[in-house]
Amino acid sequence: MELADVRAFVAVATTGSVSAAARELFRTQPAVTRRLQRLEGALGTRLLDRRRRPFTLTPAGQAALARCRDLLTSVHELRSAAGAGHEPAGELRIGIAHALTELTLEGPVDEVQRRFPKVVLRLSTGWSRDLLERVRTHALDGAFILLPRSESPPPSTHGVAIAHERLVVVAPRGLRSRSARVADLADRRWVLNPEGCAARAILGRALLGTGRDLRVAVETYDYELQLSLVARGRGLGLVPGRLLARSRSRGRVRPLRVRGLDFGMTIWGVRGRPSEALEPVLGELTRVVGQRLARSPRRA
Repeated sequence: MELADVRAFVAVATTGSVSAAARELFRTQPAVTRRLQRLEGALGTRLLDRRRRPFTLTPAGQAALARCRDLLTSVHELRSAAGAGHEPAGELRIGIAHALTELTLEGPVDEVQRRFPKVVLRLSTGWSRDLLERVRTHALDGAFILLPRSESPPPSTHGVAIAHERLVVVAPRGLRSRSARVADLADRRWVLNPEGCAARAILGRALLGTGRDLRVAVETYDYELQLSLVARGRGLGLVPGRLLARSRSRGRVRPLRVRGLDFGMTIWGVRGRPSEALEPVLGELTRVVGQRLARSPRRA
């Protein structure tokens, strides 16, 4: 049994698919599949029920998952103890919420790698709640996420609030009104993130309260493209205020205040249990991300 086989199984079980696990592990899908098969061969049992789509864990797989996670944690702690007192080295796995990628990936990564040249940063993006689960299950060492201001990360993770953000409803510049009620938006079409976005879910529930469904014209992860489409009249948008303030399209759209609808969010740095040797790296990364967010202009 190889540790890489165990890590592949935990990644597949956590992400829910071989393809997602392959992206997280920076491996090909066939390579991850082979590692799963090797682990099953070593244990003499099936861990995944592949007859179902999506797959499910077999009873043996459910029992093995907890033990495999404990094993990876123990190995992590052993490496930490062995590396204590030495220059940080190794791999740090960090998740970034989709809404933060354009703000946090460049400068902080460069600064941390200059200070800790022996550390490899493995960055992945996703929805905040998915990233939280991956931190909780040790698939990630840490993540930078957004949660509604009324929520906090679960006690099983250590979270630090590093900034506040407000998502802004935006309309084409030609729209005369600067404010609206939720009911006024019932027949509007929208340019939004795909499903999984917490702010989109809030908007959908608010519209459902008026008896109308959310009408989506275009779905895309790219906020700059969203703003360009809004400027061209394809629909209303919902974007982070920081991104609006620095967007190329900011002069062709305008914020639309929606009475009774709040998109206030908190940006959190969350961590699981990285090795002791890598704790300074994660702490430094959190610090420089916070500095970058503090310097970034916001638009309410």
